[in-house]
Amino acid sequence: MRKLAIVLVASIALTTAVGCGGPFYVSGVVSDWYAQQYGESPWLFGNIISAGIYGWVYYIVLAVDGIFVNTYYFWFKDAQPFGDGKGTVFEHKAPSSGKKMK
Repeated sequence: MRKLAIVLVASIALTTAVGCGGPFYVSGVVSDWYAQQYGESPWLFGNIISAGIYGWVYYIVLAVDGIFVNTYYFWFKDAQPFGDGKGTVFEHKAPSSGKKMK
């Protein structure tokens, strides 16, 4: 039981300490995809998909993004001495309105 507690505390310390600010590329792509789908079918994606699937997927992707992807971008692309000293931004796609113009 003591080993489990040590592993749990170490895991929490490592995951909160290494998450650096960054562009959140993976969660941005998932968010843009969801916005696109919601524009085409708001009832389905607003009620069923968001409550049952999207919430879980988004939080898992957000955790992966914060721990791994953003850490990479911060230390190796943005922060000096390895990076160029300029931040990386994620360019969001504008969702289509879902309505066709006549």
